Amino acid sequence: MATTALLECPICDFTVLPDSEYVLQLHFEQVHTTDSPFRIEGEEVLPPPLPPRPSPSITQLNDDSAASSEEEEDTVLPPLPPRPSSKSKQPKHDGDTPSSREDQGTVLCPELNCGELVLLTDFNDHLDYHSAETLSFDESTGKYHSHQPANMPGATADPKGSSKPSFLERKSSPGLPDASHRNEDANRKLKKKAHRGRGDSMSSEKSTLSRSILSFNPFAKANKMVKPPPGSVRLGKDELGPHAWEDRMPKWLHEQLAAGPKITNVNRIGRDGRLIKQEQVQNETPGIIPILAQLSAIDHTVKEAYYCHPSTLHIGKTPKEGGFCGYRNIQMLVSYIQGAKAQGFEEFPGRTPGILKVQDLIESAWDKGINEIGRAQTGGIKGTRKYIGTPEAQAFFLGTQIDCAVELFTDSPDGQIEAHEQLFSAIEQYFAQAAFKDDSNVYKTLLPPIYLQQPGHSTTIVGFERRINGSCNLIVHDPMYHTSPAMHRLLGRRNIRTARPEVLHAYRRGAKQLKKHAAFEVLMLTAHPPLFPAWDV
Repeated sequence: MATTALLECPICDFTVLPDSEYVLQLHFEQVHTTDSPFRIEGEEVLPPPLPPRPSPSITQLNDDSAASSEEEEDTVLPPLPPRPSSKSKQPKHDGDTPSSREDQGTVLCPELNCGELVLLTDFNDHLDYHSAETLSFDESTGKYHSHQPANMPGATADPKGSSKPSFLERKSSPGLPDASHRNEDANRKLKKKAHRGRGDSMSSEKSTLSRSILSFNPFAKANKMVKPPPGSVRLGKDELGPHAWEDRMPKWLHEQLAAGPKITNVNRIGRDGRLIKQEQVQNETPGIIPILAQLSAIDHTVKEAYYCHPSTLHIGKTPKEGGFCGYRNIQMLVSYIQGAKAQGFEEFPGRTPGILKVQDLIESAWDKGINEIGRAQTGGIKGTRKYIGTPEAQAFFLGTQIDCAVELFTDSPDGQIEAHEQLFSAIEQYFAQAAFKDDSNVYKTLLPPIYLQQPGHSTTIVGFERRINGSCNLIVHDPMYHTSPAMHRLLGRRNIRTARPEVLHAYRRGAKQLKKHAAFEVLMLTAHPPLFPAWDV
């Protein structure tokens, strides 16, 4: 009999029958075409079919039938190769630990110049504060306006080009959709969580600190116990952020940080009519605290308020820099030290030290043996974008011989007292120790600001409010956001008489925002503050 001509693959030995041309095409797509839509990565590829055996003649069947029957009884077929798993395992990074897995509870902020990974529980508030940093005052209508950045998913633009709804519109019109409707992807993730009781703050579902200074710090209080991270001491993405394993930040970012923020000179007319040349630093805003104190004083819902030394600057991020909030909060505490000439001010002549300088000083503190386990946990931070926290902040200040102390606040084991309630009480006591009154409900102190670490983010506490209904607010400088045009318009004024809760919104952090977290850490500068009338300068 004539042998049947087989179709052959032009690259390998794969062959098929003439009527199986499609099988040959599929084989070529799956095996030899890397970008083919028919190629399935991580899945098993069918082995090539064996070519058909030629049909034996009748004579051969008669001659071989007896022998073949005996051979078939003794022949053992070779075992099939193991089926490859469809779930291919990713190689682990050297020194990777269980704690370095990507945190599934975060989402990337969609605002172009932000670039922050935000906890899902904080995502709606995060977008609110982005809207608040655009707050401006319209002189023609006498009203405040804010807009949601156009690149935010879910924002609905009106014909005039602004986005709706803004945080102002939601505050004034309860019927409008809440911020949670602005990002469907984040909402879907949030809805997967189990229903929460007690105001959405069940302890089992609260976020907690990924690392704490009290797990290794020799200066910590002995009665506070925190579990160390599992496995190796080297931390991963959960604690250090998405760039936990990078050796060097991108060159463009390093150059941007090395150059420092942009500085411009502006001519202004002083109260006495003279021309004043004033420097404006791109991400620094002085003079905010005296304005916040006035706004608290004229807010009829505020029973008492306290504020720290007024020299503290608000220092925010520069465009696209990412998660440097820990460094920015250290800078804000340093701005107090410089402005108040407090303990250690000789260490910081000139401008506020930049992020690269702060990294050098933290590494120098590790060299001196101060919280040196931080180097092992982070693998070193110099020239990188790894997140830092309270351990590095304390190393920075102790390394420059500036006295400081840390304190941890966690939900009580029985769940009766939540972490944010303990935090409110401690901050109120802190300010009350040095408060003096000036015929108003606001206590103006000369105390330093406080570094506050919460899960996934840190801020600087500059004040505290207790309201008539008993609720409390921390007043913070948040490095994640810029100073709004509305606040810039108020800077320097001393006779504000109209309440402006819209402006205060960006600086207030109440129970609604804080009770989502099961733990907080604070760092306080403990040297005696300077005693001179800074509020009158």
